[in-house]
Amino acid sequence: MSPTTLEIAEVRADDPAAVGAVYDLLDAALRADRPELPPMCRYQFERQFEVPPPSLKRSFHLALRSDEPVGAVQLDLPFLDNLDKAHVDLFVRPDARRQGVARALYTRALTAARADGRTSVLGFSPATDGPSGFASAAGLRNGLLDARRRLDLAGVDDAALDAMYAEGLTRSAGYRLVQWQNRLPEEYIEDIAALDSSFLAETPMGEIDYEPEKVDAARLRRLYRAFDAWGSRRYEAGLVHEASGHLVAWTAMRVARTVDWHCWQLITLVHPAHRGHRLGLVAKIANLRALRTAEPAVTTVDTFNAADNPYMIAINEAMGFRFRDDWANWQGPLPAAA
Repeated sequence: MSPTTLEIAEVRADDPAAVGAVYDLLDAALRADRPELPPMCRYQFERQFEVPPPSLKRSFHLALRSDEPVGAVQLDLPFLDNLDKAHVDLFVRPDARRQGVARALYTRALTAARADGRTSVLGFSPATDGPSGFASAAGLRNGLLDARRRLDLAGVDDAALDAMYAEGLTRSAGYRLVQWQNRLPEEYIEDIAALDSSFLAETPMGEIDYEPEKVDAARLRRLYRAFDAWGSRRYEAGLVHEASGHLVAWTAMRVARTVDWHCWQLITLVHPAHRGHRLGLVAKIANLRALRTAEPAVTTVDTFNAADNPYMIAINEAMGFRFRDDWANWQGPLPAAA
């Protein structure tokens, strides 16, 4: 069918039917393409229309054909840094693919991004199947390969974890473990902001052109208020350098409100001046222990690492994470209007 038969409109927060239709499309696409991954938390998805991410202008555009939802696109425009960038994520109902829906939605997203002065487009997709073909055809190239690894908690070797943790404690003499849940510790907020700001500068970025985010205490507070509104539960741990009193290592995990069997292992950072003391390993194992105690329903933990980040990959694999698939980070110039 011709994409001209489509009707595309931006989704409004006060239109629950359209919000629900976008969620259903996202879920159907995920089930078809990556059934192993957890579903998007419906509560978080719906709440983000009322409490959006604090550093992004986020919009969704829904495509209808004969009044039936067939696809949607999410457009994220950073407004605190990377003001030239636009993140685009496409979702097309499996039975409506290869009918021009994705192309029409992508064109709509580019039009909105261009109107906002953006000049660079980014996307993220599995590296070996359909979406990557679309990205290449759209003039984007893979600038960084990420690998997803999964930890099956039923198969965790607790004796091995205990041994690694004990060794890590020996290597980390002079540092003190601290842990917290569902809050932002004001006593360490400046240190966390500094570590968070260093993330993109310290993490392999391949050929992706992306400015390190400028994170301060106010930005962190806004982010954690959004986490609270979205209903996610966060487990975090860090190491304090006792001589200076500064938090110099930090790791975080997140469980979504409506997906209690799954957890995402998120950021892990160690200040460059304090590496070589097993701080990342100690923080991650301690945090995993806290998660397992507080969230007995969780059976699975997923994490992403840049494929050329051997240090963090080695820690994850020692903990029992196993490779599942590769994902591509796409980027290219936003084309001029036709």
